[in-house]
Amino acid sequence: MTTAIQEYSPTEAALIDLQERYEDIVFDVTSPEGMAQAKKGRAELREYRVSLEKMRVQIKAPALERCQVIDSEARRITAALTALEDPIDAQIKREEKRKEDEKIAQLRAAQAKQEAEERAKREAEEAILRAEREAIEREKAELAREKREREELERLAREKMEAEQREARRKIEEEERAARFAREEEDRKARQIREAEEAKLKAERDKIEAERRAVEDAARKEREAAELRARKEREEQEARDRAEREAEEQKQREIRRAEQESLDARSMLQAFVARYGALKEFSPVTAAIRKFLREVPA
Repeated sequence: MTTAIQEYSPTEAALIDLQERYEDIVFDVTSPEGMAQAKKGRAELREYRVSLEKMRVQIKAPALERCQVIDSEARRITAALTALEDPIDAQIKREEKRKEDEKIAQLRAAQAKQEAEERAKREAEEAILRAEREAIEREKAELAREKREREELERLAREKMEAEQREARRKIEEEERAARFAREEEDRKARQIREAEEAKLKAERDKIEAERRAVEDAARKEREAAELRARKEREEQEARDRAEREAEEQKQREIRRAEQESLDARSMLQAFVARYGALKEFSPVTAAIRKFLREVPA
């Protein structure tokens, strides 16, 4: 198949070779070599595509310029024709106006009153002026319409060209965005692998640290248990010593109490003898008390 656009022939000729080399091809983009080949092929195809777009814009520019020249020449020739037509039209209108003026003059002559003649003349003049103004307004409107149409055509052509340029830029930006996304995806996968390896190393370090802490906790618990046993033994020994001291102190208190009671009793007996020893009725009692006091030492 050949192209009808001669300027496109080099790209059309290269297209056959490109189709043979790239149509339905699947690159192994998972490997560095396959990815490099895919990027190289994409760059080659992109270069042909961008070159074709530039050629399209280039060869289309004269056609747009030709349309502008056509409109400009039509306006120029129309102006020239109008310049020839207007004097003839003016002669015709002058003659018509002369004839009309003669009719008006005849009408004025026929009229009886000067006021009616002047009014008719004024009305005729105003009609002519109004017609001339309307003609001028129509001409101005026509010129304005032509100007609007010309500006609209120029605007449409400009917008179309800008739209085509925007579309070309959009396609290029989409391709670049896709390439950037592919690079970011590769970076993300590499980062995931690196993070997985780091997580694995961290898990191993955490395991070693946990084992170390477990050994330290076991040693600490053993020390605490030994300290608890020692403290318990000390407390038990202190309790035994305290119990022995308290028992001995209780014993000494009992001894002192007994001694004090004995002393108190002897004092009471001595006081009884001293107070009631002279009484006859207590003589047997006092005699027994004196005997007890002599026989039982203090």
